Amino acid sequence: MKISKEIKIASVAILSAIIVYVGIIFLKGLKLFSDEVSYFVEIADVQGMPTASDVRANGLKVGTVKAITFNSDKQNLTVEITVNPKFQIPEGTSVYMTKEMLGSAMMNLRLGPNPTAILHPGDTIKGAPMVDLMTEAGNMIPKVEALLPKMDSILTAINTMANDPAIASSLHNMEAVSADLRMTTRQINGLLGKDVPQLMAKTNNICDNLETTTGQLTQIDLVGIAQKADATMAGVQEMTFKMNTAMNSKETSLGMLMNDNSIALHIDSTMLNSSRLLEDFRLHPKRYVHFSLFGKKDK
Repeated sequence: MKISKEIKIASVAILSAIIVYVGIIFLKGLKLFSDEVSYFVEIADVQGMPTASDVRANGLKVGTVKAITFNSDKQNLTVEITVNPKFQIPEGTSVYMTKEMLGSAMMNLRLGPNPTAILHPGDTIKGAPMVDLMTEAGNMIPKVEALLPKMDSILTAINTMANDPAIASSLHNMEAVSADLRMTTRQINGLLGKDVPQLMAKTNNICDNLETTTGQLTQIDLVGIAQKADATMAGVQEMTFKMNTAMNSKETSLGMLMNDNSIALHIDSTMLNSSRLLEDFRLHPKRYVHFSLFGKKDK
Protein backbone atom coordinates (compact mmCIF):
# COMPACT_ATOMS: atom_id res chain seq x y z
CA MET A 1 0.00 0.00 0.00
CA LYS A 2 1.48 3.26 -1.09
CA ILE A 3 1.27 6.36 1.11
CA SER A 4 0.04 9.34 -0.77
CA LYS A 5 2.12 12.41 -1.21
CA GLU A 6 -0.36 14.55 0.76
CA ILE A 7 -0.12 12.30 3.83
CA LYS A 8 3.70 12.49 3.78
CA ILE A 9 3.61 16.27 3.59
CA ALA A 10 1.09 16.49 6.44
CA SER A 11 3.14 14.14 8.61
CA VAL A 12 6.32 16.17 8.05
CA ALA A 13 4.46 19.41 8.86
CA ILE A 14 3.03 18.01 12.10
CA LEU A 15 6.42 16.62 13.16
CA SER A 16 8.08 19.96 12.36
CA ALA A 17 5.50 21.82 14.47
CA ILE A 18 6.11 19.47 17.37
CA ILE A 19 9.86 19.94 17.09
CA VAL A 20 9.48 23.74 16.93
CA TYR A 21 7.17 23.72 19.99
CA VAL A 22 9.50 21.54 21.99
CA GLY A 23 12.45 23.71 20.95
CA ILE A 24 10.68 26.88 22.04
CA ILE A 25 9.83 25.29 25.40
CA PHE A 26 13.45 24.18 25.78
CA LEU A 27 14.84 27.61 24.87
CA LYS A 28 12.51 29.25 27.37
CA GLY A 29 13.91 27.01 30.11
CA LEU A 30 10.58 25.27 30.67
CA LYS A 31 10.16 21.55 31.04
CA LEU A 32 7.72 19.68 28.83
CA PHE A 33 7.08 16.98 31.40
CA SER A 34 7.64 18.49 34.80
CA ASP A 35 6.67 17.53 38.34
CA GLU A 36 7.30 21.06 39.68
CA VAL A 37 4.61 22.81 41.75
CA SER A 38 3.27 26.29 41.10
CA TYR A 39 2.91 29.36 43.31
CA PHE A 40 1.50 32.77 42.44
CA VAL A 41 3.12 36.11 43.16
CA GLU A 42 1.28 39.44 43.14
CA ILE A 43 3.63 42.29 42.30
CA ALA A 44 3.27 45.84 40.95
CA ASP A 45 6.06 45.83 38.36
CA VAL A 46 8.24 43.09 36.86
CA GLN A 47 10.67 45.54 35.21
CA GLY A 48 10.43 43.81 31.82
CA MET A 49 11.23 40.36 33.23
CA PRO A 50 10.52 37.68 30.60
CA THR A 51 9.05 34.28 31.23
CA ALA A 52 11.49 31.43 31.89
CA SER A 53 13.53 33.80 34.11
CA ASP A 54 15.18 32.39 37.21
CA VAL A 55 13.59 32.49 40.64
CA ARG A 56 16.27 32.54 43.33
CA ALA A 57 16.46 32.16 47.10
CA ASN A 58 19.63 33.32 48.86
CA GLY A 59 21.34 33.50 45.47
CA LEU A 60 20.43 29.91 44.48
CA LYS A 61 18.08 29.09 41.60
CA VAL A 62 15.02 27.30 43.02
CA GLY A 63 12.44 27.81 40.29
CA THR A 64 11.38 29.43 37.02
CA VAL A 65 8.88 32.10 35.94
CA LYS A 66 6.14 30.25 34.00
CA ALA A 67 3.62 32.96 33.14
CA ILE A 68 2.83 36.64 33.75
CA THR A 69 -0.73 38.00 33.65
CA PHE A 70 -2.20 41.46 34.25
CA ASN A 71 -4.96 41.95 36.85
CA SER A 72 -7.22 44.77 35.71
CA ASP A 73 -9.17 44.85 38.96
CA LYS A 74 -6.10 45.29 41.19
CA GLN A 75 -3.94 47.06 38.59
CA ASN A 76 -1.04 44.72 39.31
CA LEU A 77 0.59 41.62 37.89
CA THR A 78 0.25 37.97 38.84
CA VAL A 79 3.35 35.90 38.18
CA GLU A 80 3.13 32.12 38.18
CA ILE A 81 6.38 30.48 39.30
CA THR A 82 7.24 26.80 39.33
CA VAL A 83 9.39 25.40 42.11
CA ASN A 84 10.86 21.98 42.79
CA PRO A 85 8.49 20.18 45.18
CA LYS A 86 11.43 19.32 47.45
CA PHE A 87 11.96 23.04 48.08
CA GLN A 88 9.46 24.13 50.73
CA ILE A 89 8.55 27.81 51.04
CA PRO A 90 7.85 29.01 54.64
CA GLU A 91 4.90 31.21 55.48
CA GLY A 92 5.73 34.92 55.61
CA THR A 93 7.95 34.65 52.51
CA SER A 94 7.96 37.68 50.20
CA VAL A 95 9.23 38.18 46.66
CA TYR A 96 11.25 41.18 45.50
CA MET A 97 12.67 42.11 42.13
CA THR A 98 16.34 42.77 41.47
CA LYS A 99 18.03 43.96 38.35
CA GLU A 100 21.64 43.21 37.57
CA MET A 101 24.03 45.82 36.24
CA LEU A 102 23.94 44.63 32.64
CA GLY A 103 21.29 41.92 32.91
CA SER A 104 17.55 41.53 33.11
CA ALA A 105 15.34 41.59 36.16
CA MET A 106 14.72 38.47 38.22
CA MET A 107 12.63 37.38 41.18
CA ASN A 108 14.14 36.65 44.59
CA LEU A 109 12.50 34.92 47.54
CA ARG A 110 12.97 36.44 50.99
CA LEU A 111 12.15 33.34 53.05
CA GLY A 112 9.95 33.56 56.12
CA PRO A 113 11.32 33.21 59.66
CA ASN A 114 9.47 29.99 60.60
CA PRO A 115 10.63 26.97 58.55
CA THR A 116 8.02 24.68 60.16
CA ALA A 117 5.01 26.57 58.73
CA ILE A 118 4.99 25.78 54.99
CA LEU A 119 2.99 27.27 52.12
CA HIS A 120 0.96 24.89 49.97
CA PRO A 121 1.20 24.71 46.16
CA GLY A 122 -1.10 27.26 44.58
CA ASP A 123 -0.81 29.77 47.43
CA THR A 124 -0.15 33.42 46.73
CA ILE A 125 3.10 35.08 47.82
CA LYS A 126 3.23 38.79 48.54
CA GLY A 127 5.50 40.90 46.36
CA ALA A 128 7.88 43.58 47.66
CA PRO A 129 9.27 46.73 46.01
CA MET A 130 12.09 46.27 43.57
CA VAL A 131 15.70 46.59 44.68
CA ASP A 132 17.53 48.45 41.92
CA LEU A 133 21.30 48.45 42.31
CA MET A 134 21.69 51.47 40.05
CA THR A 135 19.10 53.41 42.05
CA GLU A 136 20.80 52.50 45.30
CA ALA A 137 24.14 53.58 43.86
CA GLY A 138 22.59 56.86 42.74
CA ASN A 139 21.19 57.46 46.21
CA MET A 140 24.65 57.01 47.66
CA ILE A 141 26.23 59.71 45.46
CA PRO A 142 25.01 62.70 47.58
CA LYS A 143 26.36 61.00 50.70
CA VAL A 144 29.70 60.45 48.98
CA GLU A 145 29.78 64.09 47.85
CA ALA A 146 29.12 65.20 51.43
CA LEU A 147 32.06 63.10 52.60
CA LEU A 148 34.52 64.51 50.05
CA PRO A 149 35.27 67.79 51.97
CA LYS A 150 35.86 65.79 55.15
CA MET A 151 38.14 63.40 53.28
CA ASP A 152 40.07 66.39 51.92
CA SER A 153 40.50 67.77 55.46
CA ILE A 154 41.62 64.38 56.71
CA LEU A 155 44.16 64.01 53.89
CA THR A 156 45.47 67.54 54.59
CA ALA A 157 45.87 66.73 58.28
CA ILE A 158 47.65 63.46 57.44
CA ASN A 159 49.97 65.30 55.03
CA THR A 160 50.77 67.93 57.68
CA MET A 161 51.45 65.26 60.28
CA ALA A 162 53.64 63.30 57.85
CA ASN A 163 55.79 66.40 57.16
CA ASP A 164 56.26 67.14 60.87
CA PRO A 165 59.96 66.74 61.87
CA ALA A 166 58.84 65.23 65.16
CA ILE A 167 57.46 62.25 63.24
CA ALA A 168 60.83 61.63 61.60
CA SER A 169 62.55 61.97 64.98
CA SER A 170 60.08 59.54 66.51
CA LEU A 171 60.73 57.07 63.71
CA HIS A 172 64.49 57.30 64.32
CA ASN A 173 63.91 56.79 68.04
CA MET A 174 61.72 53.79 67.29
CA GLU A 175 64.51 52.38 65.13
CA ALA A 176 66.96 52.77 68.02
CA VAL A 177 64.46 51.18 70.40
CA SER A 178 64.02 48.30 67.95
CA ALA A 179 67.80 47.81 67.84
CA ASP A 180 67.91 47.76 71.65
CA LEU A 181 65.06 45.28 71.70
CA ARG A 182 66.87 43.04 69.25
CA MET A 183 70.01 43.15 71.40
CA THR A 184 67.97 42.44 74.53
CA THR A 185 66.30 39.55 72.77
CA ARG A 186 69.67 38.08 71.80
CA GLN A 187 70.87 38.42 75.40
CA ILE A 188 67.74 36.76 76.70
CA ASN A 189 68.16 33.96 74.17
CA GLY A 190 71.74 33.50 75.32
CA LEU A 191 70.61 33.48 78.93
CA LEU A 192 67.92 30.94 78.19
CA GLY A 193 70.30 28.79 76.21
CA LYS A 194 73.21 28.75 78.70
CA ASP A 195 72.51 30.00 82.22
CA VAL A 196 68.97 28.74 82.68
CA PRO A 197 69.85 25.07 82.04
CA GLN A 198 72.70 25.32 84.57
CA LEU A 199 70.38 26.99 87.06
CA MET A 200 67.79 24.28 86.50
CA ALA A 201 70.44 21.59 87.03
CA LYS A 202 71.48 23.20 90.34
CA THR A 203 67.86 23.54 91.35
CA ASN A 204 67.29 19.87 90.64
CA ASN A 205 70.38 19.02 92.73
CA ILE A 206 69.04 21.14 95.62
CA CYS A 207 65.67 19.42 95.33
CA ASP A 208 67.38 16.01 95.43
CA ASN A 209 69.33 17.06 98.55
CA LEU A 210 66.14 18.31 100.18
CA GLU A 211 64.45 15.04 99.39
CA THR A 212 67.38 13.10 100.94
CA THR A 213 67.35 15.36 104.02
CA THR A 214 63.61 14.92 104.35
CA GLY A 215 64.05 11.16 104.21
CA GLN A 216 66.68 11.33 106.92
CA LEU A 217 64.49 13.54 109.09
CA THR A 218 61.71 10.99 108.89
CA GLN A 219 64.06 8.43 110.44
CA ILE A 220 64.83 10.61 113.51
CA ASP A 221 62.99 9.62 116.71
CA LEU A 222 61.42 12.99 117.34
CA VAL A 223 59.11 11.51 119.99
CA GLY A 224 62.08 10.17 122.00
CA ILE A 225 63.89 13.49 121.70
CA ALA A 226 60.81 15.33 122.88
CA GLN A 227 60.45 12.95 125.84
CA LYS A 228 64.10 13.49 126.82
CA ALA A 229 63.64 17.24 126.52
CA ASP A 230 60.57 17.03 128.74
CA ALA A 231 62.56 14.98 131.31
CA THR A 232 65.40 17.58 131.21
CA MET A 233 62.98 20.45 131.71
CA ALA A 234 61.40 18.58 134.62
CA GLY A 235 64.88 18.14 136.20
CA VAL A 236 65.64 21.84 135.70
CA GLN A 237 62.32 22.78 137.27
CA GLU A 238 62.97 20.46 140.23
CA MET A 239 66.48 21.88 140.75
CA THR A 240 65.11 25.41 140.55
CA PHE A 241 62.48 24.53 143.11
CA LYS A 242 65.11 23.08 145.47
CA MET A 243 67.33 26.16 145.11
CA ASN A 244 64.41 28.45 145.85
CA THR A 245 63.54 26.32 148.87
CA ALA A 246 67.15 26.35 150.11
CA MET A 247 67.41 30.13 149.63
CA ASN A 248 64.20 30.76 151.52
CA SER A 249 65.01 28.34 154.36
CA LYS A 250 67.02 29.56 157.42
CA GLU A 251 68.21 26.05 158.23
CA THR A 252 70.55 25.71 155.24
CA SER A 253 73.84 27.49 154.70
CA LEU A 254 72.61 29.12 151.53
CA GLY A 255 69.41 30.23 153.24
CA MET A 256 71.30 31.60 156.20
CA LEU A 257 73.67 33.40 153.86
CA MET A 258 70.79 34.91 151.90
CA ASN A 259 68.52 35.72 154.83
CA ASP A 260 70.88 36.53 157.81
CA ASN A 261 71.89 40.20 157.75
CA SER A 262 74.60 39.73 160.36
CA ILE A 263 76.63 37.58 158.02
CA ALA A 264 76.38 40.22 155.37
CA LEU A 265 77.44 42.91 157.89
CA HIS A 266 80.34 40.72 159.03
CA ILE A 267 81.45 40.27 155.46
CA ASP A 268 81.23 44.04 154.89
CA SER A 269 83.31 44.67 158.05
CA THR A 270 85.92 42.13 156.97
CA MET A 271 86.14 43.71 153.53
CA LEU A 272 86.49 47.19 155.09
CA ASN A 273 89.32 46.07 157.43
CA SER A 274 91.08 44.35 154.54
CA SER A 275 90.85 47.53 152.54
CA ARG A 276 92.32 49.58 155.40
CA LEU A 277 95.13 47.07 155.88
CA LEU A 278 96.05 47.21 152.19
CA GLU A 279 95.96 51.01 152.26
CA ASP A 280 98.26 51.12 155.37
CA PHE A 281 100.57 48.61 153.70
CA ARG A 282 100.79 50.88 150.69
CA LEU A 283 101.52 53.98 152.73
CA HIS A 284 103.88 52.41 155.30
CA PRO A 285 105.47 49.36 153.77
CA LYS A 286 108.41 49.50 156.22
CA ARG A 287 106.15 48.63 159.09
CA TYR A 288 105.66 45.18 157.60
CA VAL A 289 108.83 44.52 155.58
CA HIS A 290 112.45 45.78 156.10
CA PHE A 291 115.81 44.74 154.70
CA SER A 292 118.25 46.27 157.20
CA LEU A 293 119.86 43.97 159.65
CA PHE A 294 120.21 46.78 162.24
CA GLY A 295 117.39 49.10 161.32
CA LYS A 296 114.48 49.94 163.52
CA LYS A 297 110.92 49.26 162.49
CA ASP A 298 108.73 52.33 162.10
CA LYS A 299 105.68 52.57 164.28
